[in-house]
Amino acid sequence: MAAARPVSTVPVQGLAARTERNITLDVLRGLCIVMMITGHVGTNTYLNHSVHFLRFVSGAEGFVFLSGLVLGLVYRRRIAAGVARAYGALWRRALTIWLVHVALVMAGTALNGRLYYHADIPPAAQFGAARFVWLTATLQLQPGHALNILPLYVVLLGVAPLAFELLRRRLSLVLLAASVGGLVFVQYQPDAVSFVHESCGDAFPPLAWQGLFFPGLCVGYHYRFLRDRLVTPHRRLLLYGLTGLCAAAVVAVWVQTPAFEFYDHARWDLTLWNRHPLRLGRVAYFMVSIAALYLLAQAAMRRGAALGSAMQPLALLGRNSLYSFITHIAIAVPLTGVVAGTRPGALSEAVTALSVVAVYLLARYQVGRPLIPN
Repeated sequence: MAAARPVSTVPVQGLAARTERNITLDVLRGLCIVMMITGHVGTNTYLNHSVHFLRFVSGAEGFVFLSGLVLGLVYRRRIAAGVARAYGALWRRALTIWLVHVALVMAGTALNGRLYYHADIPPAAQFGAARFVWLTATLQLQPGHALNILPLYVVLLGVAPLAFELLRRRLSLVLLAASVGGLVFVQYQPDAVSFVHESCGDAFPPLAWQGLFFPGLCVGYHYRFLRDRLVTPHRRLLLYGLTGLCAAAVVAVWVQTPAFEFYDHARWDLTLWNRHPLRLGRVAYFMVSIAALYLLAQAAMRRGAALGSAMQPLALLGRNSLYSFITHIAIAVPLTGVVAGTRPGALSEAVTALSVVAVYLLARYQVGRPLIPN
């Protein structure tokens, strides 16, 4: 979804000098798409390690947070124009993503064993036709290989109107407290509110991942206030301070090895960095990183045409986020068995890079639209 003009209009040469979109958010969402593609196609490639230079920050965290942020940006204006219509649009969006999930799971399951084979995609025959359809329709069937992500968005979009009602009533702190409380709770009860079928592997539990989505929603909803009162008056201090903190964190998480341990890994790793379930240290690290990247991207695009043009492919992917996600699954799932798990080599690097280019070209020329939603 696009961000409306009231949020930010940054003159960017090479990316449309005056635009109604927040180009910086498009760039960051595009970076998340690239991280997803390289992570799903060439997990052990140097290209994937380079894209994941933040190490414990993946495209999933960025996409969930930024989806909430963009939703807050866009729907504050839409709610002001009509609450019922805005909430109806949210639920229609949730329905669209639900339909996409059902179609992808059915297609991915049908082709598994024919076009490719992945052990964590269970065969439909083991459930029986009726039960397979029921488990898929109720979001309980969430196989691996990126077929387990969209149910999270269905749930979050479905309950988003409740969050917006709190925001409308100036109860933002209540929403944030509830969100943080849910995230803290799953640190001790990781399987709480889990509805995933036992045949599936790691999923994205809504109670954990809402800890990124709803804070993002709050930031988007109050974007103008935060921009005018916090970011604009202290931009330089925030830019250097957050970038320095992010750089220090990057060095810390990369240099820690079995030969050089500056903390007790056995005791702290489960609390700090795990993604399944989502851990507090990972969330805090992400928040610092995304804030620094946002300010750095804005500063880079203000520099002129060269940097702005260099970020244009990422912005294109960000503008077509759902479309890019769907097309990347069509590419990644068949290729994963070929590239992922192999040692870095010219073939795996080339296949991973070409996958990114392929998704970009599909989005650039809108291949398959309007059959593929966005």
